[in-house]
Order: sequence, then C-alpha cells, then structure tokens
Amino acid sequence: MKKILSIVIILISVLVIWSRNFSYNPEKTAVYVTNNALSRSHTCCAWFVMRAMQAGGCPIGIYPAYYYSKVLPKYGFKVIDTKDYKKGDIIVFPAIKNHIFGHIAIWNGEQWVSDFKQKSMFPASGYRFAKYKIFRYEKNT
Repeated sequence: MKKILSIVIILISVLVIWSRNFSYNPEKTAVYVTNNALSRSHTCCAWFVMRAMQAGGCPIGIYPAYYYSKVLPKYGFKVIDTKDYKKGDIIVFPAIKNHIFGHIAIWNGEQWVSDFKQKSMFPASGYRFAKYKIFRYEKNT
C-alpha cells in the first residue's frame, strides 16, 4: 500500500509540474524555513527546504540537495547572477568531499536557512570553493 501511495504522489507531482498549476509564495517559504530551523545542522537540509517549499505552495519532492540544481528549473526557478537576494531565493551546492549530498538553503531576507540558521552562505568551510547556484522563482506567464 505504501508503494502505491508513493507512486500516486509522484504521478500527481509530475502532472502538476507539467501543468505549472501551482501558486508559489517565496515569503511563506522563507517564514516556514525560519520558524522550523533547528539550533544546529542535523544533515537534513533537503528535507527542511522541501517542506518549506511545499508550505509555500510548490509541490516539490525530496532529492539529494545537490540534485535540486536540476529539479528547480522544472518548477519555474531560474539561475540568478546577483548578490541582491530576495526572500525565497534558493542556493544549491554540489556534492563535495565529506558532504556527498551537497547542500541547499533558502534566503529568508536576513540569512541563509536550511535545517539550521547559517552564519554565512557557506554552511561548512568545505563549501567555500564549491560552484554553487542561486535560484529564484519566476512564474511563467
């Protein structure tokens, strides 16, 4: 029964992606991730970001953090090249040594937040030289 339910959820998500029939609110996403952040990392950034995006109206599923760089464009997110972050912007880091799933976080207007409130955009020193991407939702009209 669990497998059937999982398949149904995946199929519904695919249909929603194809139809772009969802309303995403970056503000709600930023509030949710901030209110639910833990005091320190528990290595579950993708889960917290996914839940925040769902709270903001995006029917995204769970993936390894690094893989969101391939998934986010399918949901209407575009790579941006700016340091002028807006609430709801999402940063995705690739897998690196000792962090095989990469990292993902959301800008809440003041700081980057994943499963914890980060002190900088880099959640660990190993990410300082990683090629990250920042995404912003741009609804297709």
